[in-house]
Amino acid sequence: MAAIIRDLKKGDIPAVKDFTDHSIGKGYFTLDEVQDLYQRSMKDGIMCSQVLIEDGKILGVRITLPPGHWQSGKGQGLNEAKWAHPKKDTAYFQSLFIDLQHTGQGWGKKLSLRSIDRLKELGALGVLCHSWKESPHNSSRRYLESIGFRWIADHPMYWHEVNYQCTRCGQPCVCTAQEMYLDISSL
Repeated sequence: MAAIIRDLKKGDIPAVKDFTDHSIGKGYFTLDEVQDLYQRSMKDGIMCSQVLIEDGKILGVRITLPPGHWQSGKGQGLNEAKWAHPKKDTAYFQSLFIDLQHTGQGWGKKLSLRSIDRLKELGALGVLCHSWKESPHNSSRRYLESIGFRWIADHPMYWHEVNYQCTRCGQPCVCTAQEMYLDISSL
C-alpha cells in the first residue's frame, strides 16, 4: 500500500506520541500535550494537522494550529512586528517530523501544503513557524522557503527549556530556531 496523507484523528494520538519520541527525542511531547494539540488543531470542524500513513503506521506528522488556537511555540521568540498579518490572523506550524527513511521525498512539503489548504478554508492570512536551523543540510528552512516562507529571525537555544532528550545534542537542547513567516493571503 502506498503512503497517504490524511487529517490527524483522535485515535492517532498514542502513535503520534510514540513517533515523535523516536523522531525528535523522548519526551518532546507528553501524551497530554499531543491530546491538547489535537484539540487545538481543529477549528470550525476543520482539522489543520495532517499525518503521513502507510500500512497503518505513522511516517510523518505536521501539527498545525489555526489562528486563535495558539499563543507561542515550545520556546521563546516571536517578532510580531515583522509579520505580514497580526497574530489573530496567523496560524502556527507547531511541528513537522518525517520518518528518516522517508525524508528527502517531498513529504514534508506535501503535508504542509495540505495544512495550508485547510488554513485557507478558515480564512487564515499567514503562518508562522520555528524552523530547526541544525536540520541536515538546513533542509527545514530550504523546504519552507520553497513554499514561500521568509526568514524573520534566529532564536539560539530555542528549545533549551523543553525537558526532553534532543536526538542531536542531548539535554538540554542547544539548537537554534529560525522564525519564519508565510503570507498566505495572496496564494
